[in-house]
Amino acid sequence: MSAGVVIEQMIMITLLIALGYYAYKKRLLTDEGTRGISALIVTITNPCLMVYSMLSAEERISGRGLLTGLLSAVAVYVFLLVMAVLLPVLFRIKKDERYCYFMLCVFGNIGFIGIPLTNAVLGPDALVYVCFHNLIFSLLIYTLGVRIIRDAAGEEDGAGDGNMSFRRTVLNMINTGTVSAVAALIIYVAGWELPKVIMTTCDYAGRATTFLSMMVLGAAVARMSVKEAVSNVKLLGFSLIRLLAVPVVIVFILRLFISDALTVNTAILMLAVPAGNMPLIMATQHGLNARTLSDGIVLTTVLSVLTIPIVTLLC
Repeated sequence: MSAGVVIEQMIMITLLIALGYYAYKKRLLTDEGTRGISALIVTITNPCLMVYSMLSAEERISGRGLLTGLLSAVAVYVFLLVMAVLLPVLFRIKKDERYCYFMLCVFGNIGFIGIPLTNAVLGPDALVYVCFHNLIFSLLIYTLGVRIIRDAAGEEDGAGDGNMSFRRTVLNMINTGTVSAVAALIIYVAGWELPKVIMTTCDYAGRATTFLSMMVLGAAVARMSVKEAVSNVKLLGFSLIRLLAVPVVIVFILRLFISDALTVNTAILMLAVPAGNMPLIMATQHGLNARTLSDGIVLTTVLSVLTIPIVTLLC
């Protein structure tokens, strides 16, 4: 994709975020309203967007292409896990805060921001690759992520709690996002077709995703305390490296082994998104002081408005 098209798409996304900012400041959007819209996006419009975009494609990606996409997503998370260990050491982060930086590095907001961003910048054909990233994210957050949060909170599994812990992990991974991604992949690979009325419904519902997501993101920026987050110099440096340097390095490595542009460009966008909210929710549930996590989400979200256009020039 040419730089001009990428910049045009990012200007559009930035304007939509600005509309969300304006709507929140003018009280057209409230905190309760944004929570409701967020739930709507996660449970309805995002899954509909993925299902329609994948199954309406005129040309299906080959089995080899799908395997390449899966391996690309796995490689991205392997690199992120390595960086999540190295960067806190590089910035000399205190041991009791390193889990925050680990989570901020690995778990980006790929579901809420990544899906509409990819659809807007690369088009619907790329969403099949997003499914792989989404599935690996879910697998990691409810296994490794839970383990790290529990270790940080000083919790230990009870002697007889193994089966229950495993069952809870599996149940957590069964949500609308993962179920819709798996279902869409199965139907896609099998070459089946859904009834026209279902596809039309998914089309209309999915079209709302980009607008609603950017409005909610704009409202989130409007209520953020950016000044406090920016005052943390180490967190600021970490965020800039994570949002700019890490995507560049990982994509350079991917391009040495993967020639398919759409696969690599999807990985670029998945790496460009800001930190997600799930680690903060989990840390709060376990009684941890999540100030660094909260500030990191604020900072990366605000910075991403500037860094995403820069990173997408690699597409």
